[in-house]
Amino acid sequence: MAIIVNKEEKRKNIALSCRSLLLEHGINDLTIAQIAKTAGIGKGTVYEYFQNKEDIVFEIITLFISEYEEEFFKKISQSDSTKEKIYHFLSLLYLNEETKKHLSLYREFIAISLMDGTEEMEQFTQLCHKNSTEKLTMIIDEAIEKREIVPEARDLIPALHLFSKGLVIDTQLLHKNAQSEISRFVETLFKLIEMKEEK
Repeated sequence: MAIIVNKEEKRKNIALSCRSLLLEHGINDLTIAQIAKTAGIGKGTVYEYFQNKEDIVFEIITLFISEYEEEFFKKISQSDSTKEKIYHFLSLLYLNEETKKHLSLYREFIAISLMDGTEEMEQFTQLCHKNSTEKLTMIIDEAIEKREIVPEARDLIPALHLFSKGLVIDTQLLHKNAQSEISRFVETLFKLIEMKEEK
């Protein structure tokens, strides 16, 4: 009797087994041979589940994003204020040594995308951007509905993304402290968008 393999499950398992490998070697230095060896499969089998190396990288990054989403929803469910929720959204990449490794990977991804990114990288970036926009929109819309912040705050969602991406660069090149930069930014932001009590 033939064994039926769940292709999506197998893809995920290969990606899971190569998480540490990607963090250790980075995107450019990762090879299909290393992936096959780490996953305990043949090089040809890798191509049964992935189109190319980038496809594997996307799958692994997607796993990281799922973990961040889980942590994000846990943190915001424990947060009373919108200010805290936005702070958590912006600070997830700067929590500990493990997230710092993810941050290095993200920087490499940005560098490759800017220098010689593929159409697939662009599409993946757009998908990630859409995903994080939905989370920010959820936080902002809920706060507007509760009359905690002004409705115009919704127009600042792109600026929040720009701050987040800029911080990834500044923490590396200018050695800025992420937590203090995020705290200052969020405090300033809320001075502008928080609903003022009518006197």
